[in-house]
Amino acid sequence: MCLAQDCEPIEVLFTDDGSTDGTYEALLDMAACYRGPHTVRVRRNATNLGIGAHYNAAITDSRGALLITAGGDDINLPHRVLVLLAAWDATGGAADLIASPVIDMLSDGSERGVLRVSDLSRWTCPDDWARKRPYVIGASHAFTRRMHDHFGAFGAALAYEDQVMALRTCCLGGGITVPEPLLRYRRGGMSAQDAAAATPQSFLRHLLRKHTRQQALYEQVQRDLATAGRTDLWRGKPRRAACRSALALRMLAEPRTLRRLWLGLRPRGAGVSWALRHGLYCAAPRVAVTIRAVQNFLKRRRR
Repeated sequence: MCLAQDCEPIEVLFTDDGSTDGTYEALLDMAACYRGPHTVRVRRNATNLGIGAHYNAAITDSRGALLITAGGDDINLPHRVLVLLAAWDATGGAADLIASPVIDMLSDGSERGVLRVSDLSRWTCPDDWARKRPYVIGASHAFTRRMHDHFGAFGAALAYEDQVMALRTCCLGGGITVPEPLLRYRRGGMSAQDAAAATPQSFLRHLLRKHTRQQALYEQVQRDLATAGRTDLWRGKPRRAACRSALALRMLAEPRTLRRLWLGLRPRGAGVSWALRHGLYCAAPRVAVTIRAVQNFLKRRRR
């Protein structure tokens, strides 16, 4: 639905992250067959870069002042761009991030209602973000080029851009949220979360993936707070979260079970109870899998 946007002529940039399944060729065919008012271009990374580096490359190759994210597995409503541009114009172009709710959709296309996001107008400074992060969905965002230029490129390992965008706009005075859902957001496919960790081995892989991504996220947060001149905010919740991921990765890298338990006794800013619990989980992942299974069972019983 990117090419069916009912709005003034815009640039539509199809960007492929080094896929090998024919996606790039399909995009080229789609662009060649397009006869509408919009300018359509196709670009491709020579190798798969991942989310952070791919964002950087796509932004560099794009031309607009306001950039609207459109995931390949989501469905944009035909008036999405029109509504987002009108909302941005209503602020005089001052808002650096525009969010919207989404229609929650399973991988088979069935809908499960609307996922609401936070009203970004209530977050006007980085202190607000540090106290309580807004709930945002990166797939629904529109953001300004000037915000990206101000803070610079994302770290290449960054896998979650939504909270980074939220922090950046808070540092620049805040964003806005339009009230209506403008896209159907697909669960499953490319936007799928990690599969349930049903075995000890899959649970450890889940922890490794989770904390590797969290580490990259908080490295980005630390850099952006420094750019904003607010390194004082790093000493609170962001630093604790970063310490937790660093400790978890040390535990997972340690091959000896008793050593993993010992690291749980040395919280290093992660919090004593958290460190002890995760030391146990990393040393005896079967315990963690059992606890998760019981929690899921009780959750189903309450429904």
